[in-house]
Amino acid sequence: MPALLVRYGELGLKSSSVRRRFENALVDDIKRRHGLARTPCMISSTRGRIFVDSDDWRKSCEILSRTFGVVSFSPVTEVGSELGELTEAVLSFAEPILFEGASFAIRSRRSGTHPYTSQSLAKDLGSAVLERNKPLGVTVSLDEPDVEIFVEARDDKAYLYSSVLSGPGGMPLATQGRVLSVLESERGIASTWLMMKRGCSIMASARETTLLEPLRKWYPNLKSTNLETDLFSLAQKNDCIGIALEFRLDDIERTGALKGPLPVFYPLVGMAEEDIERLLARILD
Repeated sequence: MPALLVRYGELGLKSSSVRRRFENALVDDIKRRHGLARTPCMISSTRGRIFVDSDDWRKSCEILSRTFGVVSFSPVTEVGSELGELTEAVLSFAEPILFEGASFAIRSRRSGTHPYTSQSLAKDLGSAVLERNKPLGVTVSLDEPDVEIFVEARDDKAYLYSSVLSGPGGMPLATQGRVLSVLESERGIASTWLMMKRGCSIMASARETTLLEPLRKWYPNLKSTNLETDLFSLAQKNDCIGIALEFRLDDIERTGALKGPLPVFYPLVGMAEEDIERLLARILD
C-alpha cells in the first residue's frame, strides 16, 4: 500500500520551537484519529512533511481530509534519489497513467544535497519519459497537461505521486486554547468549524444536540455542555478563553455586541449568506 505524504502550511511560518510544538500536535491528532477509526498507522516526519503509513490508506485519506492543519496529501511511491534509479522509477511510474496522445508535465522539487537542480531534474526526467513513450505520441505541456507527475527528492530518497488531495488547512486542533462555541442554528455549525480551523479546542453549547453531529466527523472528541443564559459564566466554568457566536454583521447591529470579561469571536461576521451556505455544504458533505 502507498504511504501518504502530508503537507501543512502555516506551521512553516512559525519559529522553530513553536513549529515543533504544532507539528507534534498535528502528528498526535493524526494518530488519535486513526486510533478512533481502529486503523493502525506509523507516522514519520521531515521538515515540512509528514508521512503516514497505515493498513488502510483509503481510510487514512478519509481521516486526513478532515484533519485540521493538513493542507493537502498524496499517495506516494518511495524510491532512491540517485538520478539513474530515479529515472527508471519515474518511467515505471508513468507507464500506467500515460495514454495515447496525452500531454504531461514533470513537477520536481528537491531538499538536501544532490548533483542536480529541481529544474534540471524535471528536464532530464521529462526527456526520458518523452523518449520512452514515443509510440504513444505523448507531448509535454507545462500549462495544462493531461497528466502531472510530481517528484520530491529529499536527501537520499525521492517520492513520486500524480494526485494531490485537499485537507481543511488551518492550524492543528488544540493549539490555540479552548473556546465556548454557541450553536443556535445551522450557522453555528459553520462558526464552530471556523474556530476549529484556527486551532481552538471547542466546548460546544447547542440549542439542539443534532447541530453537533456534523461536527463530530471533524472533531471526534467534541465536548458539549448545556446552554445557559449567562455565557460568560458558562465559559469560565469550562475553562474557556473566549466565546464564539454565529452572528453576522447585521445580527450584531440589530442586537448589539456581547460584552463581558472574556473575548467574544464572530467567525462569520465578514461572510455573505451565500458564502456561509457554501461552507456549510462542505462541512455537511
